[in-house]
This record gives sequence, C-alpha cells and structure tokens, in this order.
Amino acid sequence: MVMSVGELCDHIREAEGDAVNLNSELRRDNKENMEYYLGEPFGNEMPEESQVVSTDVSDVVESDMPSLARVFLGNSSIMTFQPTRESEEEVQEAEEKTKYIDWLIRKQPHSFRTLHGWFKDSEVKKFGVVKYFVEDIETTREVKFKGLSQEEIQITQDDLNTSEVESIDIVSQEEAGDRETFDITFKVTNLKSKKATYEGVETENFIISRGAKDEDDAELVGDIMVVTRGELKEMKVPTPEINKIPISGTRIIDTNRIGRFPFNGVSDTATINQWASEKVEIRDLYVKIDFDEDGIAERRRVLKSSVGDVVIINEAFNHVPYAMISSLLMPHSAIGRSRTDLTKSNQLQKSTILRQSFNNLWLHNNPRTVVNDGNVHVDDMLVVRSGGIVRTDGIPQQDVMELGTTSTLQSSLSMIQYLDFARAQSTGTLMASQGLNADDLQDETATRFEGIEEEGEAKIELVARVIAETGMRKLYEGMAWMVTQFQDTETEFMVLGKPLKTNPSKWKFEHHTFSEVGIGAGDNERLLGTLTGIYQLQQQLKAQGSSLTDEADIFNTLDRMIKGSGLPRTDEFFNNPERPEELVNAENEILRNAVQELQGMVQQLQNPLVEPETIKQKVNLVKAQSAAQLDAAELTEKARQFDTETAQKQQQQINDQNNKITELALKLTEMEQEANQQLDAQLDQNQVSVQ
Repeated sequence: MVMSVGELCDHIREAEGDAVNLNSELRRDNKENMEYYLGEPFGNEMPEESQVVSTDVSDVVESDMPSLARVFLGNSSIMTFQPTRESEEEVQEAEEKTKYIDWLIRKQPHSFRTLHGWFKDSEVKKFGVVKYFVEDIETTREVKFKGLSQEEIQITQDDLNTSEVESIDIVSQEEAGDRETFDITFKVTNLKSKKATYEGVETENFIISRGAKDEDDAELVGDIMVVTRGELKEMKVPTPEINKIPISGTRIIDTNRIGRFPFNGVSDTATINQWASEKVEIRDLYVKIDFDEDGIAERRRVLKSSVGDVVIINEAFNHVPYAMISSLLMPHSAIGRSRTDLTKSNQLQKSTILRQSFNNLWLHNNPRTVVNDGNVHVDDMLVVRSGGIVRTDGIPQQDVMELGTTSTLQSSLSMIQYLDFARAQSTGTLMASQGLNADDLQDETATRFEGIEEEGEAKIELVARVIAETGMRKLYEGMAWMVTQFQDTETEFMVLGKPLKTNPSKWKFEHHTFSEVGIGAGDNERLLGTLTGIYQLQQQLKAQGSSLTDEADIFNTLDRMIKGSGLPRTDEFFNNPERPEELVNAENEILRNAVQELQGMVQQLQNPLVEPETIKQKVNLVKAQSAAQLDAAELTEKARQFDTETAQKQQQQINDQNNKITELALKLTEMEQEANQQLDAQLDQNQVSVQ
C-alpha cells in the first residue's frame, strides 16, 4: 500500500513548514548582508548630515575572491578520485574519472561564472548552493554551401552524416547562375545525448530542513523554480494538470482571450504562444518519506506545483543533487556563517565615526557666526559670496564673532585605525603598514610584516579548505554519481590538448575524492620556491647516480611548477617519460640534427680549403655521438623486449601449470569412477597428492 497524492502533499507541506529558508528570519539576514555588501544606507541617516557608508564588507569579500579564483579556477588540480586497491583497472578508472569530472565542472563555458557566483554567495550570504543534474541535449545546426553540383551535394551530405548525426534535411536548394550548380542549406540534427551539468541556486529559493547537519541528513531538500507551461508540456505533463497551476507573479490579462485556449479547444496561434510562455512556479523536492508504508523512510524526488497539489514527478531517488558551502563552518549545522557576518558590525561602527568626522569637519570649515543685529545688516551675513560686503554701524571686531568648533578629526582617525586593526584580527584583510605611525615605521622589522601577511593568508586558506572539503567534494562525487547512473553513451573530451574518450556507464568502482587544496595552496610564489628546491635536489641525486629519483619524478616536479605558474599545459614545454611517443619524437629530432650536421661536414670535405684532419675529427665526434644515441635507443628497445618476453614466459608457465592441474583433475575423476568411491585429494599449483 502506498500513499495517495493528497497524503504525500500533506506530508511535504508539514516538512516545508519546518524548512529554514521558508521563514522570514534567514531571508531577512541574507537581505541585510547583501545591503551591507552593496553599501546601502542603514536607515538611521539624518537630513542635512553626512550619510557616508564605509565599504568594509565589500573590501573583505573582494579581497577574498582573487585568492579563491586562483585556487579553484586555475590550472592546478582540486579533487582527485582515489582507488581503494592497487588494481590496474581500478587505478585507470580513477584517473579517467578524475579527468572527466574535472572537465565537466571546470572546463565548461559556464564554469567560471557559476563557480564565481557560488563562492561569492558563501562570502556575502550565509551559504551558497549549486544543483547538478543530467540534461537531454539535441543540437540542430544549419550548414550552407554555394555552387555545388549534384555529385558534390551527395558527397557533402555523406560527409556530414557522421555517427553522431540523427538526420540531415535539405532546407533550401536554389539554382546558381549557371543552372548546373546549386546553393543549398542542410539542417543537421544530432542524436539526443545526456550530459551532466550544474547551475547556481539562489539562496532565497533553496529549501532545507531546520537543524540538518548537511544536505544528505536533511528530511527535505529542494529549490523553487519558475518555468513556462510549454516546458512542462515538453515534460509530458497533461495539459489539464498544467492549467491547474496558477501563473507566477502578476500580469495584465487580455479579457478577449479568457477561456479560448485550451479549455474549448480553439487553436488560436497567438493564444497558444501566450499560454506556452506563461510562467508558473514549481518546487523540485527531495524528501525522506515512507511512501510505500513499509516502516522505512526512503529518499524520493517530488516535482510539484508551489500552489496546489499538482505532482509532476514522484519517483525513488536515492541522492540529494545539491552542494552547499559556507565560508565559516558551524558545528552540527548545514548552514554556517559568512565573511559578511564577521564584518557587518565593523562597517556600522566605522560608518558612524566617518559621518561624525565629516559633520565635524564641515562645521569646522563653515563655523556659525554671532552678530549684533542692531549694528550689523543680517541680510549681508546670510549671503555667502566671494568678495561680499557686510555693512555695519559699529565696530566689526565687537559686533561680529565666529562661534568656533573643536576639531575631532585626529581622534576619529585613531579610532578608524583601531577598527581596521580589529577587522584584520577577524578577517585577515589589513595592509601591512595600516595602523602604523610614520615615526614608528622605521622601527618595524620584516619579521613583523611576514607575520601579518601569514596570518591573513592562513584565514583565507582556511576558507578555501572549507570550500574544498564540503561543497567541492560533494559536487565532484555527485557529478560522478550522476553520469554513472544516467549517461549511457561514450563521450569524447579534451584534456591538455589531447582527445580522450570515456563511457561512465562502464565505471564499476566506488572512489572517494581527495582534496588537493591544502594549506598554502593559494600562494604560488611559495609553491614555486619549494618545487624549485625539490628540482635542484633531484638533479643532485641523479648526478650522484642515486636510485631515489628518476625521469618520471623529475617530470612530475616540472608539471607542478608549470601549473603553479598558471600555464595550462606541461606538454608544451617538456616530454612526458611515461608516454613513449613523445620520447621517440625527441630522439628522432636529435638524430635528424646529427644527420644534418654530417651532411654539412660532407659539403665541407668537398671544399679544398678546409683541413682534412679537422673535418675527420668532427665527423668522428658526430659519429660517436650518434652511435651513443643509437646504442641508448637500442638498449631501451632491448629492455622493453626483454620485459615483454619475460612476462610472456611467466604467463606460459602459469598456463602450463593450469593445464597440468586440469589433466590431473580429470585423471582423479576417472580413478574415482573406477573405484566407485570419492578419494580424499588436494590439488594446488605447487603439488598434487592423492590419498
């Protein structure tokens, strides 16, 4: 027995009532944080007084973003899938999975904007969310050709008809000037395919149960979406059900079209288009519920209207396709704190002092004046202009006097410096020289500045580590789950300029991700310095003939140095020793250079002015170098052949042993049949015994 639609919707409404983002508190906090980031007025401003607003929140957020972009949107690895065993097949699958998922997340046209928005949401608001899913893709393009003959038209059509094309239609065909050739346009429709992708979710539209520790722990997780009726029609939702969903927001209604479509079946084109483009609000929810009433709550996906009980999708779905991040984690809570939360009070205090300072400065520069209205013409005092005249019947020094204002600017600046220092203590975003007096600057040491810099870096590095270990880990593992479950076709993608193919439906191992984002990950200069030291040590060990390092280890160091420098491809600079084709090309180039040099020497031999002995010495030197290179290549090839032959011989011995064991097993069976009894026998690869 299963729940009815009404019972399901009642349960969801009850769960939504306890969701944190459907109450006003979290929405109010996020709205206030955004106002602080934008530097909007506080609402306590006084008329005709300073209304300046400090930009502390924006300064902190924008100083964090370059570091986060450098760490997560650069060329260095973020997450890798780790095999659980040393199986060659599992290791290869983990490497393939790492490359493909990283390509899906960081190498798409929308990747930078989506990830940048995700990070900024976590900095400004209390959390940021992305949603990942698999979408159906069907691309159509038009290809135009001019001046094709009938034979060329057929050849062109055959060339366009690849394995990825579903159909090729001729849209237009017009005769060219000579009437034997044609201008033709083809419409090429590719086969439908599935591709995993992700998009940002506005925090105001995200729903999660109160008190949840993370996304997977929550009873209810989901988001609110606005779609058109036409999109619901494409999802095979019956038209009567679509019409039950009210329009999202308000709009002007054309009274002449009320009731004309689709209720009475009139197919007015304008009305149909208007109906298809009307926007409605739906909710994509992932709820834990005992739908089949077997006493166990399972996760289900329910796509329903926000208003009413129109259920579009109701299916078992054992995954929560959302990844959340907060800049500052809070224990036992899916929602943490943002950098804005740390800085809001500082911005309010600093703005207040700045306003008072500007008010004081204005009064100091424009002091009030005391006058004896019996002897001074007050109208002259009220007119402020350059070279103006003030008429008086008495002594000016006695009848006119400025009412002075004490300047508080120095104390205000000292207080602002203190607030900046306090902000740096909590966020790590203070310039090294900020808050120092000019007289004391000469007494400061480089060690102090390094300490300030390291403290600031540590705070933003912790933010990056939190993002990597929470949201990024969930996104990488979730995208891998999605493509494994729903992508059933082979995909070709580019990694470091080389095409790779993968079919996620054939992945059969479960891998956990390992974060490559560690302390110091954002400091490229420090990283390059460390790698340079490692490279020099490797060169020394290699020169000493030590077995502690080899060409592959040196290449790995160079690879990390190139990526740490911000360059995308190592193969543009160095050959990978684990790819023989790259080394063969390098060796061939060396031999070609040697041949060219020999040819040049032969030409010199034909010149009678050149000393024969000098030419002979150069030829012998080049021959020796070429021979050494050929010997090295020959030794490498012989070593490879030896390894291959050894592996073949070992495999042949194993096969021979297995054949012998099989023969003995057959003989043992015959003996049992002849003796009409079961013998106590034991067979293994080392010995055979029969009792």
